[in-house]
Amino acid sequence: MKLTANCSGACALLLVLASTPAQAAPKCPPGMTATQDGKGCAADSKGAASPAGSFDVLGNIMDTTKKEINAKQELESSKNKLLNSEHTKKFKNGYWQHFQANSTAKLGEYCTAMFIREGMSVAILGPGGQYRGALMMFMPVLENPDFPTSSQSRVLQISLKQANDPVVTVGAFNFAIGAWEGPAIAFAVPSIEAALAGMEEKLDFHLAWEGKNIGEIEWHSGIAARDALKNCLATKK
Repeated sequence: MKLTANCSGACALLLVLASTPAQAAPKCPPGMTATQDGKGCAADSKGAASPAGSFDVLGNIMDTTKKEINAKQELESSKNKLLNSEHTKKFKNGYWQHFQANSTAKLGEYCTAMFIREGMSVAILGPGGQYRGALMMFMPVLENPDFPTSSQSRVLQISLKQANDPVVTVGAFNFAIGAWEGPAIAFAVPSIEAALAGMEEKLDFHLAWEGKNIGEIEWHSGIAARDALKNCLATKK
């Protein structure tokens, strides 16, 4: 799969390799493996890079967020309070959270910048443990029946579109995260540098699977979030 010249933003975050002759299998980075047709790379769900079960802090944060949101949504008799609450305004406008996604992480590992807005979240995760690349992860924070779920880590062909850029379809992890086993989709990125380079001030994402839209989100304040992520990464010894 080849990127067009005007591809930017989300495309820069994804690992997309140019097509190679059928007889020459591509050299894939850690965390990815050659596709069956030998023409590209996809996330390796069986390798050490599989994110399933790795991000405990991320799971805890998503659990807490979901509980808080659900608790407020259940206050049907207090709709005005709900609409005017600071939490709801923050949730509607979108906000960033910064943390290390694994509680046993060493300094500078699993550095994460996560943006939450309405029913979706997107997170950029740096290297940690045996995985030396980066991840771009999407998770619904409200019930979304269209979002694919799986109790076991698997690889799906997910289409991602950003603004006016062409749709890019690549293999991505699909797995459950957190105590509430919420579904997640994670794209492998070859390096944290590539992920940082793709973080623009504003960036919108549109996800589709098997021809069905499964989620969308637009972040703001991306430059400040990128700088905070760099600061975390810089603490690595």
